[in-house]
Amino acid sequence: MSAKTSAPFASRILSIAVTAAVGVAALPAAPASAAEALSLVVAPAKDAPSTDGKTVALMRFTGDAKSTELRVDTQTALTEAGYTVTTVALDVADAAKRIKCKDDPSSDGCLEALGKWLNNSPKTAADFIVFGSVDPGPQKQAEIVVYAVADNKRIKTLRPMLGVGDLILPIVLGGAMGRALDEHREPPEAATQDELNVIATLDEPEKTPEEIAAEEQAIADAEKAAEEVAAGVAANLEDVEVDLKADFKDFCREGKRKKRESRDDPKDLSPKCQRGPFWGYWQPRAWVALALTSGAAIGTIAFYSAALAARGPYKDAVDAVDAYTNELGGDPSTDASLANDGQYVVLATEVSSTGSTMRRRAVFGDAFLGGTAVLGGVLAIIIWQDRRDAKGFLKQEKGLRAVADVKVAPIVTRDTQGVGASFRF
Repeated sequence: MSAKTSAPFASRILSIAVTAAVGVAALPAAPASAAEALSLVVAPAKDAPSTDGKTVALMRFTGDAKSTELRVDTQTALTEAGYTVTTVALDVADAAKRIKCKDDPSSDGCLEALGKWLNNSPKTAADFIVFGSVDPGPQKQAEIVVYAVADNKRIKTLRPMLGVGDLILPIVLGGAMGRALDEHREPPEAATQDELNVIATLDEPEKTPEEIAAEEQAIADAEKAAEEVAAGVAANLEDVEVDLKADFKDFCREGKRKKRESRDDPKDLSPKCQRGPFWGYWQPRAWVALALTSGAAIGTIAFYSAALAARGPYKDAVDAVDAYTNELGGDPSTDASLANDGQYVVLATEVSSTGSTMRRRAVFGDAFLGGTAVLGGVLAIIIWQDRRDAKGFLKQEKGLRAVADVKVAPIVTRDTQGVGASFRF
């Protein structure tokens, strides 16, 4: 190979090496951990949508059925506080699966990744994230978390109890969330020494025994008034109107009946949705009575049909006897000299045999017909009782729902003593 040929070849090799080195240097470094890899996936784009600083992404609440109601109250409270609420049709657990976060969905790492993921879209971009859950226990312990996306930290965690029937809770809860967001956006200034001195002098003065006794009496009167109001609500339950057809969809069940823990517990008489407003109210005893009535009816039809089938041979046998006596010109049963060949005996025996078969089958048919009538009457009574019991059950359920939506509590302040009531419609 000559020197002129080797020079271009060496230059070409050198160019390829320089290009490869520049390409390797331009490649991004591999993430050092799974968290860094997750941040690359959900990192906001350079042109990520901007927010107004008061946008809240409200995730779907989980747990007890009251979580849906709590979420609506939360949305209303935040809107009234001046914040723009964007509802997200996912809870934090589902969102964590979407962004492939393997840590606890409510952990700081997953919430940080969730904030970046939400800010990738103008429809879900937010400054704050609010999510919550309600425990299905009797106290209905709830937890609401307010999270700041920009600062990557929790602002507030509220844990109200929804099962205590507190009238003040909805007002206080909404105000607490709005105040937490406002104070995070614009932190209040620290109290001055003069303000601290004024606060220290705001203790309530001591009360005289007469004032204490008057307040205790006011509380007792308010509690008594609350009991009277609640009793009046319960008394009005007898006036609840029930329509088995119109109320069917509101009280029917999809699965099995609730099992009673003891014989003293009331039966679950809720109808089954798949059977409709007529068959759905039937209890097991009605189905048993229907089976027995159907069996008796089938037996009646079967034996009457068999008796009708035996009527043909019986009529044929009678016709044969009549024809034979006409040929003889007399009745062999009264004049033995008219029939000496034994033919009359054979024909008369056939009449007796076929007639007996027909009558026996008809008797069984009559017996089954009587049983069908009796069982049909029993079935009708059972159906009437089941529908009567179903009306009582629906009346009780509607009354309980009405009472559950009405909350009565005494109100005692320095200037007001009375009863407060709230309801949802």
